[in-house]
Amino acid sequence: MARYQPNKRLSALLTESGWSAADLARAVNTLAGGQGLTLRYDRTSVAHWLSGSRPRSPVPDLVAAAFSNRTGRPVTAGETGLERPAAVPFMLIEPGDADAVLRLVALLRADANPADRAGLLATAYQHAAVPQPIWRPGSFTVPAAHRRMTERAEVRTLEEMSVLFAGLADRHGGAHARSALALYLADDVGRVLSRQAPPAVRRRLRSGTAQLVHVLAVMTADAGYASLSQHYFHAALSLAHDAGDRHVYSITLRAMSVQALRLGFRRRALRLAEAAVNAAGPDKEPAIQAFLLNQRALVRAYHRQDRAARADLDTAQAQHALAKGPPGPFTMYTSAGLHYQSARTLLVLGRTHEAIHGWEISLRERTADQRRTSALTLAALADTELGIGHLEAACQHWSTFLDLYPYLHSVRARQALVSLRRGLRVHHRQPQAAAILERARAALLFPSARPLRRGPANP
Repeated sequence: MARYQPNKRLSALLTESGWSAADLARAVNTLAGGQGLTLRYDRTSVAHWLSGSRPRSPVPDLVAAAFSNRTGRPVTAGETGLERPAAVPFMLIEPGDADAVLRLVALLRADANPADRAGLLATAYQHAAVPQPIWRPGSFTVPAAHRRMTERAEVRTLEEMSVLFAGLADRHGGAHARSALALYLADDVGRVLSRQAPPAVRRRLRSGTAQLVHVLAVMTADAGYASLSQHYFHAALSLAHDAGDRHVYSITLRAMSVQALRLGFRRRALRLAEAAVNAAGPDKEPAIQAFLLNQRALVRAYHRQDRAARADLDTAQAQHALAKGPPGPFTMYTSAGLHYQSARTLLVLGRTHEAIHGWEISLRERTADQRRTSALTLAALADTELGIGHLEAACQHWSTFLDLYPYLHSVRARQALVSLRRGLRVHHRQPQAAAILERARAALLFPSARPLRRGPANP
């Protein structure tokens, strides 16, 4: 398409969506904000696009995502007529992809190299189809341990590294040590997964690697890199599918639902949550079932499916009471996590006081080193207390949040800090609120408070 040739594809999408140029500009700006970018487009900008100009990446992806959200169907950047001729460096890895390992290694090496990472971060979260793989009968059975000690040790090492980095993320936020995990995986994934080994051992190695890539995806999301995180989630799905590991596969789909909901893609979040429950299979363990249903309850609540959401909550709590197993991010759903997520659902359902009670229980059950999840729980409590006029309680929670904040390298924590200032400004004449606002202003000067990625105003 020539530069000044009218963009009929974009015009058709505006007609299909029922949006004006200003509506599209607002939607793109909002989606960008959720992914750590500051955009200030208006109807004039869209008029330029309609006349044939093309914005720089990741704007075409954001426009496609906005239309996907509006129309309820996947829209690609190519369909908008805004995509430039340059090819996207990495496509999403899908389950069953024969080159999944090679593509993952290439992605990890680019991420581990600061010079190449900028290209990875120049794309936006994609409104891709929800993966629906076919599970072969028996492919999801857990293989027995192989006799060779070396191979058993490698499997155990992968599991230990998952626990280690998940713990680091909870103590310090996802941006802390994220690059170290990417570098570790870049060095080890190809070597471990390309080695000749019996099928049972290869499945265990792929399952362990899928867990570690999943942890990297979660850390990457908390660092503010939504698109790169999505790539890692898809890679984790592919490895888990190849391993026949329904548990890791369903847990990853659930994490993708969490990300989609946070970015404002509610319909996609619901489809991912439903796919997670379905993918877990008929023999899912109680801890897995509680974990998956608690997320589906939340997205159902956002879709005003109140009765179904409450049923999922009740079942999740009943299954959690039956759960047994070793502690770990892929083996046990903590009581603190259960109460935190349940409280979010109760708040959406309008049961504010029950939500506050749930967050208070969650907070009591957090350990001292769980700074990130404790901080997010405190932020949720403070916002909710302030919403019902409990200024003193809100300030107490914000004060404790600010005690934890300097230790965190987390976009979600920074977003909570921004919410703090926004909510308390109206109370700035109250001494306790004024003191918290002053501490919040000082906290924003910490490196951990600064955006981990700042885009140009109008790329």
